[in-house]
Amino acid sequence: MSTLIACWKSKKLIKMSSVLISDEAYKYDQNKGAVLVLAGPGTGKTWQLAQRIKFLTESKNIPPEQITVITFTNEAAKEMRAKLKKQGGNEFIPDDKRPDNIRTMHSLGYKILTDNLKQLGLKKNLGVVENKQSKKPIFLDAAISLGFTEIDSKEAMLDRTTANVGRSTKSAQINANYEKILRVCNYVDFDDQITLANKVMESNEKIRNKYSSNAKYLLVDEYQDINADQFKMIDLLSKDNKNGLFVVGDDDQSVYNFRGSTPQFIRNFMKNSEGKGTIIQMQTSRRCPKNILECSNAVVVQYDKSNRLDKGSYNYIRTDPGKVVIHDCPSDDREAEIILAIIKQDIQSLSPCENCKQTPKFSYYILVPDKNYAQKIQEKFRNSDLSLDSKFEEKSDGLSTFFAIKKWLTNPNDSILTRRIVDLFIESGSISSIPSSRARNASKLKMRVQGLNKIASLWGKVKTDNQPLFEILKSLSEKDALVTEIYGKLDELKTSYENDDLEDFIGKVVLYVRPWASIKKFFENISNVFLNENSESSVRVLTLRKAKGLQAKMVFIVGLENEVIPRKTKSAEELAEEARILFVGMTRAEEQLHLFHCRKRSGSSTFKQSPNKINPSIFLNCLPSGKYESRWHPAKN
Repeated sequence: MSTLIACWKSKKLIKMSSVLISDEAYKYDQNKGAVLVLAGPGTGKTWQLAQRIKFLTESKNIPPEQITVITFTNEAAKEMRAKLKKQGGNEFIPDDKRPDNIRTMHSLGYKILTDNLKQLGLKKNLGVVENKQSKKPIFLDAAISLGFTEIDSKEAMLDRTTANVGRSTKSAQINANYEKILRVCNYVDFDDQITLANKVMESNEKIRNKYSSNAKYLLVDEYQDINADQFKMIDLLSKDNKNGLFVVGDDDQSVYNFRGSTPQFIRNFMKNSEGKGTIIQMQTSRRCPKNILECSNAVVVQYDKSNRLDKGSYNYIRTDPGKVVIHDCPSDDREAEIILAIIKQDIQSLSPCENCKQTPKFSYYILVPDKNYAQKIQEKFRNSDLSLDSKFEEKSDGLSTFFAIKKWLTNPNDSILTRRIVDLFIESGSISSIPSSRARNASKLKMRVQGLNKIASLWGKVKTDNQPLFEILKSLSEKDALVTEIYGKLDELKTSYENDDLEDFIGKVVLYVRPWASIKKFFENISNVFLNENSESSVRVLTLRKAKGLQAKMVFIVGLENEVIPRKTKSAEELAEEARILFVGMTRAEEQLHLFHCRKRSGSSTFKQSPNKINPSIFLNCLPSGKYESRWHPAKN
């Protein structure tokens, strides 16, 4: 491997094969081709993007209207705008040089759609089906009205989520019918914002030129998480000016396979750039100390070998190498006690001044495979003098259901929302002639199919009569027992809400939808959320995947057992993603990383009888010796 050392803006720029090494990638000549910045955990990728905008507008006098920035989340877009507006900050850009076009790929797609509604046969006030709960009943109706089954509807929905709608003829037919139902209601699927935007740009060169002229300098964050449709959008926007493409990402942090993303797009960057691109690696780790990053890297190096981009060695800002501990626990109950004790001991060791600095924001993250693995931890914290912020409570199914009903009540003529509320009635068991999806008895299953067929057939009437689903239900309520029951409950909710009778309204929600066992439980749920949002807790528990983008002084990872982390996988590709998910969790740690596996777990966590022996995760076997310590914890006498 040849090494070339050159001088670049008074900084050393090292070229190793086709990869440049620099922490000032943002200064790369914008006329020399597309750029991929390989930014590992804690190397400052957001800073690179902000500095790239500043470099283009101030040093190169690029008009801000020629710059488009694509972020992965709305929060990231908001954070980027705030940084560029903050006077005195390193990323501050004056108003006249600050680009306005900073958005997510989906919001950019939505803008293209709403600017070109006629080309797609859409109308104003276009709706978007954003979540699984809203998609599920529409997919169900789409499948049943074609003579397919409920299982077929779930498979078709999964295919759409993973951008694989052509996997089978059956799936393609259901997806096409799903789209027809959405169009009748002037809706698009969340991911269709990108698919349809691509369709418009591909079919009309004038339209594509309009948006690509605003993206002569296209900056893309989290490039490792794009899927095929997102790659196509980037390609269409940058088609006339590949030199202006500047993407930032890390293939080791690609964890959204279930949404159709794949690390192969970032790994094939040079190929897709026809050899004219440049890869620049940021090699200074500002967050992770040496032991934590080397242990994390060992997992992906061992289990993600499909064209993984080699990162070489990192330079470290932190002089302390960091602490990695593997805990062998007798049970999940003891595991929770140990986590609580470590956090308490650390808090007690802080001076009052340090403690003030540490709270209220999170200094300790407890990462779990799923919320069931948090139960014992939540119990221990409830009985201690430390508060625990739990996102599982904040995102309560009860409250999400309640807000879905509230949204429908503000617009009962929205047919997609109406169908969602009908599905809530069915799944709660409050519709006497349609058993819920939990039914297993043959006669009940037959009743369910018959009832669902009747509901699915209503979409034809919505289309032919050109009326909302709620009005169709109203017009048929005197003629059919099932429709009468459904419309009656909808109308009662609507009337109670309009009468401004909170107790009566909540009572009907509890009775018909059953998100809570009682009105008392509703207020407890509200109180818990309020307390969490206003809590000064420095401890937070959440799932591994949700930890992406976060960081904390100490990170505790629970469930490092085979068939948990990693899950029981079917392929090397799935195992590779499991390794990347763990890598993301491990690299959230700034000072200490604690990895836990148990010799026994309760059935409430695993939903299966505890075997005689639970094996530690295979991922723990590849951690480099000398970089971690092991602690075996005995059972309590």
